[in-house]
Amino acid sequence: MASSGKTPPAYPTNALDRGLRLIQFVRDEGRIRVIDAAEELGVAHSSAHRLLQALVYRDFLAQDETRAYVPGPAMTAGVADLSWSRGLRQAAASHMARLGELVGNSTNLAIRVQHDIRVLASAIVPGSTYDWQGSVLPAHRTAGGKAMLSTLPNPVLENLYLTEGKTTTISAAEFDRLMDNITWVRRTGWSVSKGECERTITAVGIPIRRRSGEPLGAMTITTHGSASLVGPGLERTIRHLRRTRARIEAEINASI
Repeated sequence: MASSGKTPPAYPTNALDRGLRLIQFVRDEGRIRVIDAAEELGVAHSSAHRLLQALVYRDFLAQDETRAYVPGPAMTAGVADLSWSRGLRQAAASHMARLGELVGNSTNLAIRVQHDIRVLASAIVPGSTYDWQGSVLPAHRTAGGKAMLSTLPNPVLENLYLTEGKTTTISAAEFDRLMDNITWVRRTGWSVSKGECERTITAVGIPIRRRSGEPLGAMTITTHGSASLVGPGLERTIRHLRRTRARIEAEINASI
């Protein structure tokens, strides 16, 4: 094999390098425990634990039923390779921040890659939900994912989820529940997820499209519990979501 010509960075960032080493370890070994990580890096158990938890937060690692750290969805996700995704994020940024101020909850922008969504950006409101940027989540369990899936014809959805042999195939019962949700989204124009990804998180979402109708992504509002997303509060939230989407789509259609 020819030499890659790689040289160590002149100014290494120790925490970053240690985190990357842990990712490589789990990639090659399949799992790691805190005690192993501490030994591998030559650091205290508390330092190893903080690094592992940071990688879990960003979806590079997850914990299995034994509390060992294993590959997370961000480690196995392929390249999205969508040339317009940066333009979408830039077009949405200021509008998402303003929406968050109006509704008092954090907002998120996501795209769909096959069965998963990827959160491109989060606009955080203090006291609301945390930063989801970079998260890779199952589309059929998220408000943003269901908003985007609703734009697909039923035969495409069946092929996506019911094709035998696919590793991401869901059960027939779960697919039926998904289709009930899709029917709701198509009728109302917005989606909801209550505790489907995280027990305490409720989200509402709405698809974002080009002028041609082609789906680009989805915007969501997330909150702890659901008290602020019921009754008049929900009507107000959906109204602001739709107005914000219109502004984002106007910018998108003028730029990408």
